[in-house]
Amino acid sequence: MKKILFTFGLALGVATIWAQEKIAYNVLQDAATQDYEIYMMDVDGTNAKNISNSKSVDWVYHSYGGKIYFLSDRDQCFRCFYLYEMDAEGNNLRKIADHKLADSWLSSRKKGREFIVKPAEESKPTFYIIDLKGEILEKIVVNLAYANDPAFSPDGERIVFRGSEKSSPRELGFTDALYVMDLKSGQMKKISSHPDEGAGKQWTGYLAAAPRWRSDNKISFASKVDNNYDIYLINPDGSGLESVTPLESNQVFHHWNKKGELIFEASMNNHSGYELYKRGLDGKIVQLTDDEVEQYAPVFVGLE
Repeated sequence: MKKILFTFGLALGVATIWAQEKIAYNVLQDAATQDYEIYMMDVDGTNAKNISNSKSVDWVYHSYGGKIYFLSDRDQCFRCFYLYEMDAEGNNLRKIADHKLADSWLSSRKKGREFIVKPAEESKPTFYIIDLKGEILEKIVVNLAYANDPAFSPDGERIVFRGSEKSSPRELGFTDALYVMDLKSGQMKKISSHPDEGAGKQWTGYLAAAPRWRSDNKISFASKVDNNYDIYLINPDGSGLESVTPLESNQVFHHWNKKGELIFEASMNNHSGYELYKRGLDGKIVQLTDDEVEQYAPVFVGLE
């Protein structure tokens, strides 16, 4: 049964409903073997179906034009990730590139013809822009010790990503923040901050997680404050920070459609596992899943 949880206003224009919109998401099918499967369901949470069916780590990160793009270590060493494409039924599976990739968010531009990804084996923090054949069109070297989770702006001319002056979360004092880079000039600006920055603490969780560039040019991300994750919005210049989901429920990975609806994972009411939720244009939060398995990182899939 779907549960309406609370109302939180949202001022966004209403767009035409996408045809055949669905939601793809990730399920921890077997914790002992670290088998993550990709599921597809209707936008109301019904008709869930496993579409990856591979005893491996499969994790959907992006969708465009009815296709989903995911990282997988299938037929590879454990967590040796490569980029794959398949349709919403799990058919027409295709390995896009032979570049080994880091476990990182990715996105596309130019109507899904170009992707920005994080390679696994570059000596300096680097992003690749690749085409649908996996050919490298551009390498973007970031002047930081750490960079991950890139996302294109709606016009494709900028990226937002997580960055740090420290090279690894294992390094004492590591704190992550959001950075925006202009792809033509290479100019980069830090746009987020956190109370724990500069405290020299051991890293215990994301301070700026999984940035998403919304269609109205705002950037959303998750951040851990007072031992709880919430989703925030911020402008590309670092102004206008606001909370999107003011719940004590650990909301992290999320996605928007062009209408302005939000889907996200959350551990509600101190529940130890993650379920999926949707916030409509009227601000109502509806629980989409209620299962014993862990479910993560939902992504809208529709015709664009």
